[in-house]
Amino acid sequence: MDITRRDFLKASAALASALGLTASGLVSPRRALALEGGVQVVWFQGQGCTGCSVSLLNSIYYLTIDELLVNTVDLQYHPNVMAAAGDAGMEAAREALDNGGYVLAIEGAIPTGSEGKFCYVGEGLTMKDAVAAYSRNAAVILAVGTCAAFGGVSAGSPNPTNALGVEEYLGSDPRLINVPGCPTHPDWVIGTVAYILANGQAPALDDLRRPLDYFEPRNGVHKKCYRKGTEQATRLTDPGCLKENFHCSGPKSKADCSTRKWNSAAHGTFGEYFCIEGGAPCYACTEPAFPDRVTPFIKWEESKGEPRLPGDKKRRDK
Repeated sequence: MDITRRDFLKASAALASALGLTASGLVSPRRALALEGGVQVVWFQGQGCTGCSVSLLNSIYYLTIDELLVNTVDLQYHPNVMAAAGDAGMEAAREALDNGGYVLAIEGAIPTGSEGKFCYVGEGLTMKDAVAAYSRNAAVILAVGTCAAFGGVSAGSPNPTNALGVEEYLGSDPRLINVPGCPTHPDWVIGTVAYILANGQAPALDDLRRPLDYFEPRNGVHKKCYRKGTEQATRLTDPGCLKENFHCSGPKSKADCSTRKWNSAAHGTFGEYFCIEGGAPCYACTEPAFPDRVTPFIKWEESKGEPRLPGDKKRRDK
């Protein structure tokens, strides 16, 4: 009996409903459940913590991960979402490589030391060689998260694996879009992909190749922070500004965290909280300086048994 992919998806959705599953809980044996004919996406994970993929799964403002996979893109390869493994999984990636014109999403830094042997994408294929090979036929290269964009924590000192961000590894490339963050916000990734699909080109970018829609200096963390202009806090639990005494890097961070926030509860609704609202200073995790030039994050005031951050002059001088 002949059955179309559309019929298969309808049947899968009905089965998922009967079993109490979501549509994304049922995947094909070879690739992620996705829209046939949609733009193909190949997502490789390098040296990192998978946090940006976890963040993406929390998408809801623009659309849910179910809607993204079933109705929007053809996710050809993603090690956490697709059910396939080994040769069956890599077959889908190789198919995209042959066809070309896909979005290459890179999560995590690229370790280049020891000929790249610190990180493998598949059997015999290092992350270093995978990025070099798949970037050649990609229409868009998306560096997802600060590790991919600028090296991030993975390239932090002393960097024994010689991990690099995508641009540092590939060189200047007009196809590259950086979507940093530790982790990156799901809206920044989904919104960027949606813009590309709708307009057939990259959105306006800043000098670090970040989408201006989310990294516009006028909407930076400190510019829109609800604590801006308040009395300087002397304790982390104080409601005042954390800039002077707690080395808050909000003024250096151009992300829209303080307005977009995190953990949206519904479609089209911004999130509930962001780092400063939780009582922590901003560490500028979307900037190239993160983490080495904003560490140590916290020092311990042994005489008082209280946490202290760099720049807390009042406690340091006591």
